[in-house]
Amino acid sequence: MNVIFDDFLVRSLLAGMLMVLVAAPMGCLMVWQRLAFLADTLGHASVLGVALGLMMSLHPIVGVLIVILLIMLIVRQSMGGKPVAMSESVLAIISHTGLAAGILLLSMSGAGNISLEAILFGDLLATSMNDLGFIVLTVFILLFLLWKHWSSFVAISVSPEIAQAEGIPVQKIQLILYLMIALLIAVMMKVMGVLLIGAMLVIPVNAARVFSQGPEQMMVISLVLGLLSLFSGMFMSWQYDLQTGPAIVVMASLWLLFALLVKKLNKALT
Repeated sequence: MNVIFDDFLVRSLLAGMLMVLVAAPMGCLMVWQRLAFLADTLGHASVLGVALGLMMSLHPIVGVLIVILLIMLIVRQSMGGKPVAMSESVLAIISHTGLAAGILLLSMSGAGNISLEAILFGDLLATSMNDLGFIVLTVFILLFLLWKHWSSFVAISVSPEIAQAEGIPVQKIQLILYLMIALLIAVMMKVMGVLLIGAMLVIPVNAARVFSQGPEQMMVISLVLGLLSLFSGMFMSWQYDLQTGPAIVVMASLWLLFALLVKKLNKALT
């Protein structure tokens, strides 16, 4: 077994598949609740978490989690409990300020062993056994929470007011979802980089929307398209010596374009 995982390509492929497995349902929930911009904001601001983690001699992911949770608390307080989707101005300010401050702190700290390029665009092919173990644990936790609260997540996505009337603790469920998003962003940073996390959460979901008739179907199609993007992106990266994260996102965008063309062709033929 250890011999198998000694192959960096096997570790990278497994890490990417695990990320897609949880990114599909999480991406659907974020799109349904109009939280797509939040993913970009937290991704960009997580650079600040990496820098602070290194300066405090913590693991970068720990620093990222701390910063992301603080940001989500600030946004929630600034909106007085209103949906995060409404606070676009606050999110834009936090996104760019966090990214800029993080880059400055990284350059000032002299962290020569940290690649800024890997932080921004990911380094999937450099996945270590420790990284893979952390990803497996994170994905297990997220999938368990999705399984346990899926019906409640869907209910508050459709209508928080109706969900509240049905006895669903909306505030508690939203808090759980926000904590799950924070954990997902922290672990996806290794795979996709902070600049591309939002793209991988949103693009396959929007492509799946073209063909789906219901929430579960949309989630399954998003998973399939995410895996296709991963495989084709890794192949392009391997074949033409390209950066893996950007290659995966470009292939995801091409699958989205293909889905839109198929939809348009079907309309033209009917």
